[in-house]
Amino acid sequence: MRSSIVFYLNGKRQEVSGDLAFLTVSDYLRYERGLTGTKVVCAEGDCGACTVLVSRMIQGRLGPYHSINSCIAYVYSLDRAHLITVEGLKKDGQLHPVQAAMVEKQGSQCGYCTPGFVCSMALLAEDALSKGFTPDEKKVRNYTTGNLCRCTGYAPILEAGVSMDLGRVTKLSELHRDEVVLSELSLVPHESIRIKGVGKEVFLPVTLSEALAERASDPAIRLSAGTTDLGVVSNKGRLQLNRVLSLQQIEELHRVERTPHFVRIGARVSLHQLERELTQEFPEFSSLLRIFASPQIKNSATLVGNLMNASPIADTIPFLRVADAVVILSSPAGERRVGVNEFILPGYKKMDLNANELVTAIELPLTSDEFKLYKASNRKDLDISAVTFAARYRLEDGVFREFSLALGGVGPSVLRFGKIEKEVIGKPLTRALFQGLSQSIRNEITPISDVRGSAEYRHRLAANLLLRFHDELSGEVSV
Repeated sequence: MRSSIVFYLNGKRQEVSGDLAFLTVSDYLRYERGLTGTKVVCAEGDCGACTVLVSRMIQGRLGPYHSINSCIAYVYSLDRAHLITVEGLKKDGQLHPVQAAMVEKQGSQCGYCTPGFVCSMALLAEDALSKGFTPDEKKVRNYTTGNLCRCTGYAPILEAGVSMDLGRVTKLSELHRDEVVLSELSLVPHESIRIKGVGKEVFLPVTLSEALAERASDPAIRLSAGTTDLGVVSNKGRLQLNRVLSLQQIEELHRVERTPHFVRIGARVSLHQLERELTQEFPEFSSLLRIFASPQIKNSATLVGNLMNASPIADTIPFLRVADAVVILSSPAGERRVGVNEFILPGYKKMDLNANELVTAIELPLTSDEFKLYKASNRKDLDISAVTFAARYRLEDGVFREFSLALGGVGPSVLRFGKIEKEVIGKPLTRALFQGLSQSIRNEITPISDVRGSAEYRHRLAANLLLRFHDELSGEVSV
């Protein structure tokens, strides 16, 4: 077992142990390595000023680069990875074409957000070369969804992204000779790591059995997957991460597996990977994930993490509830399978989870039923929902043969509505039916008022989303 992590930073080897491993990546870059191009503004993963690019070892090779928010990622998560910052994008002293385009188009004013935009658009250039597309304004917007600027009005930044010279772009894997980095990282044993600092400890096992034993020995240990939530609450001083069990190194938890009956999603599968993986089996869910959060967040966040956070306004839980997903719980005693609708208990953040158990996967049963998923928020992109809506249905000759309904943001947890479901099944698709449901649902929900909307606003949203469901479905059926 190792007591340090090894990774590469802009082509240079780093070996980190002790207290430094518990720093956020942004603090390590700025205060330990003097790489102050990476900025920190919100410390929540919202503004993107801290964006960096990471490639991780996957089955003996360095995987594709992806962007992350370094302000909510921890150094201990970087073992056997290559990290590139804005300083590492230049080649032979020359600006990266993205940087040159930002200068030419005057895409920077105060400059604080600029390095994050540059890293996001450098990834756009990388993907454009790899996948053979030409960046247009829509692509630039998509790649910079997680980057905020308060000076330029965005137009010069978009112009820079569209105008960058791809012919001059050096692939990220060639900037720092990734073949050398890979050969040296391959010499680092893929073994479990335990690092201790002052009053802190993190364990990064490489096998599930080790993780389960650690969890059983200390049920209070904090589980770390993408840290997109833990990183925020820790940065804001609301939580001390004194003992952490990281699932990062367990390769089997990074897999999406398929059988004739279900898709099994490991606990470390990122939402961005899931967005790409489920386009065929669950296209509606894949589309919802496009506006779930920024690319930086989705490259770290996981489906299991979103479920375990158990927020009543979680974007994925309504889908999981109507899809009748199955939660896979593992402990030293074996595996336990629980339907998600039984796993989520009444009340705020209550779950059927024993102290010695880990959620290791979620299974989505394959179905020929259709889905409709809506997210109502103040902004389209990178925003927390006010109300979330999920329906699963099957229509035959205009009559509902199957119907399931779940709503988030209307109670202490994401709710299923069995009474309404029974009322719909066997009925024809009519406006009158859903007008009645939109009135009766007011008696089924107990929303609260907060910064994202009043209770009355949420009541109206819930009713209106039912009517939207009817109107969209009627239009599709009539076609």
